[in-house]
Amino acid sequence: MPILITDQAIEVARKVACAAELVLYRSLPKLIAGTARARPLPVLPGQYFGRRRPEDGRIDWSRPASEIHNLIRAVAPPFPGAFSDCGSHRLWIDRARVDADPARQREPSLYAERGRLFADCGDGRRIQVLKYRWSGPDAASRPPPAACARSIPVKKILILGVNGFIGHHLSQRILDETDWEVFGMDMFSERIAGVLPHPRFHFFEGDITINREWVEYHVKKCDVVLPLVAIATPATYVREPLKVFGLDFEANLPIIRQCVRYRKRIIFPSTSEVYGMCPDPAFDPYESTLVLGPIPKQRWIYSSSKQLLDRVIWAYGVEEQLDFTLIRPFNWIGPGLDSIHAAKEGSSRVVTQFLGHIVRGENIRLVDGGTRRRSYTYIDDGIEALMRIIHNPNGAASRRIYNIGNPDNQYSVRELAELMLKLARDYPEYAPSAARVKLVDVHAADYYGEGYQDIDNRVPSIEHARRELGWKPVIDLETALRRIFEAYRGDVSQAGQLVSEGD
Repeated sequence: MPILITDQAIEVARKVACAAELVLYRSLPKLIAGTARARPLPVLPGQYFGRRRPEDGRIDWSRPASEIHNLIRAVAPPFPGAFSDCGSHRLWIDRARVDADPARQREPSLYAERGRLFADCGDGRRIQVLKYRWSGPDAASRPPPAACARSIPVKKILILGVNGFIGHHLSQRILDETDWEVFGMDMFSERIAGVLPHPRFHFFEGDITINREWVEYHVKKCDVVLPLVAIATPATYVREPLKVFGLDFEANLPIIRQCVRYRKRIIFPSTSEVYGMCPDPAFDPYESTLVLGPIPKQRWIYSSSKQLLDRVIWAYGVEEQLDFTLIRPFNWIGPGLDSIHAAKEGSSRVVTQFLGHIVRGENIRLVDGGTRRRSYTYIDDGIEALMRIIHNPNGAASRRIYNIGNPDNQYSVRELAELMLKLARDYPEYAPSAARVKLVDVHAADYYGEGYQDIDNRVPSIEHARRELGWKPVIDLETALRRIFEAYRGDVSQAGQLVSEGD
């Protein structure tokens, strides 16, 4: 009777039952007739197994992956199952398989990866947990992923600006794939409405410039801090530069100093704009020069604010051993990029601006002909990089700078507009209004004001992220744009409210 590597206890029992039926079918007539030949059954050492105890199902994660896998198979339902205690709860594993990839951690541990539960075992291999149960107090509300990790402690993540584009996507990913707790502050909550009831999501409606005591308390309480609050739209850089400096630099500096004081890890969102007018074909975070324009071009106030904070954080890392990672996003796009309720502030950036024009059937104005080229990165790729940085196995991302972008998605703004119009014609919800849209050239000074200046190309070198994080972007621009169109497809009137300010 063959036993396959994927067979569970119940499947083996069924095979044994079938084999027993065949044996009885052949043997019963002979037994009834008295013609069956009696043969003694030799009982050798090792053919007996003592009475089973519940404790026999306890998993020792220091054992080899194949041994643990066999234990899980052997005691799977209808038997009680293999288990691992996690504080006052017990995790029962009913089905698993030995994974082709090696273990991720040096020590045995349970963890979530891309929404799936894995266990690193003592022999450097890992198993994927396919089916599991919880028992213990309030077991029904326990989150599914990695709640009994041994070498990866439960993290508390503080996200300031949690209702923003990055903040709400990151929160959803954390809650879906880990057992971490998220503490978030924002002035609004429409994007995070879906996670507000989650037991591991703790939201406070507030302002980092006003509710300073709350911020400091939670910096002290949490393990990792992500200060995502910033004004990041060129129209505001030109029109209200002091407002940009006040929020992007002055309001964030105390948070950085609190991370130093309380020895907390900070993941700071720098920007691709710190490279300014760098002539390099691809920007390197350690080698490329940071070239900004003259003082009257106030468009560079945002870049200057971010660059100065980069330098302050780096200095604190050198002098005070601050644990940090600087990330430089390159044109992250996706559903929820800009709030449809923020009426001004230059709040709609280029993709959502163009989408709003398409929905309303308005002409798309291309600054200086739309010749500037950018590298567009879909939000899922960006969040995947962030998750790896937060995990930070063996401190690989500590005191490092990473460009997080997709150099393969380099398009001019005109090419972006043309592609969006082309794709819009594939959707009956967008096609009629898209047919009325024309591309119109406009001078930068007329569109933004005299304080605007730009760079022709902005392309990231992502070799450091590839090598140190094992990360690379996988979503092409057309796929990214289709996902954005799909996100607003069910409510085109909502998309029509997208404001048309800024790039």
